[in-house]
Amino acid sequence: MEANTLSIRQVVPADAEAFRQLCIETFVDTYNIYNTPENMQLYIDTHYTPQRVLDEINSSTMQFYLAVAEDKLAGYVKMRTTENPPELAGKKHIEIERIYVLPGYKGLKIGKSLIAHAATVARGQQFEVLWLGVWEKNDHAIAFYTKQGFTVFGEHDFILGTDRQKDWLMKLELV
Repeated sequence: MEANTLSIRQVVPADAEAFRQLCIETFVDTYNIYNTPENMQLYIDTHYTPQRVLDEINSSTMQFYLAVAEDKLAGYVKMRTTENPPELAGKKHIEIERIYVLPGYKGLKIGKSLIAHAATVARGQQFEVLWLGVWEKNDHAIAFYTKQGFTVFGEHDFILGTDRQKDWLMKLELV
């Protein structure tokens, strides 16, 4: 893939079903080997229903951006505003709640492009900090985020199905 064949655009309601399938496929690819089939299905059934995906696309607190490579969906980033975490109280912050790239597109710097896009969007909206949670056992992702300038500043619990897992909170100062 040549660099000029990658574009990043905002998700619109007409993308809902294709986007939902992308969400499920990337989620399963990332976490299937670490979790039980029951917990994976419970998470999918809760977080990736057609109505929930459409509601989130239309939400004023969430922003989704698609990476399109060679006219195919290759990955996405989900950003959202939230009051949490308390460690960032007093700073205007936005979370990267999800960032995923399809297996066939990994290694092509699409994740790096999505992070850069998220940072540009956040700066444009006057946010001071871009932050995310990453599973403490996902060494590859932690190394990737560190390389992008993120630093660990806390932790929180993440529930996948019935399994309580620990996420490290990482932030990128934008100002």
